[in-house]
Amino acid sequence: MFIHFKKNLGLLAILAPNFSFKLKISNMRVKFKHIALADDDDEDKELLQEAIKRACPDIFFTLADNGAILLDKLKTNPPPDFIILDINMPYLNGKDCLKIIKSKQTTKEIPVMVYSTSSNMKDVEEAFSNGADYYVIKPNNMIDIDQLAKEICSGTIKSCGISK
Repeated sequence: MFIHFKKNLGLLAILAPNFSFKLKISNMRVKFKHIALADDDDEDKELLQEAIKRACPDIFFTLADNGAILLDKLKTNPPPDFIILDINMPYLNGKDCLKIIKSKQTTKEIPVMVYSTSSNMKDVEEAFSNGADYYVIKPNNMIDIDQLAKEICSGTIKSCGISK
């Protein structure tokens, strides 16, 4: 199972055995053609990229191993339609990279999905307060990675919060 958090839903909590699930669904009505993906974990980056390519082969990728490389690529490449950003990366982490992306006129309107192993509420809240549009905890199986890839490709990223 993977968990999506969406800002402004009012339903954010950390998954725990005694939590009940309460879903709220919203759809993003945009189909992405160019995705920037920044993650220092090559396996995580490759798994998501390959899943997205299987779901929609026409997607163009800009790949980066950390936030500093991503920011450099955003200066020289055509702007992406969507950014997928890991939190824990060397040199420039995803939190600081997100702040910079959302502070620049040329990139502040690009939707950003934070894609992390962290389910820490502080990380979730900080991501949203810094402008993230989505917070997704990295799936731990291919079925869920493929489902997320299909949502990204179709532009219908479903988001849910979990509440007690």
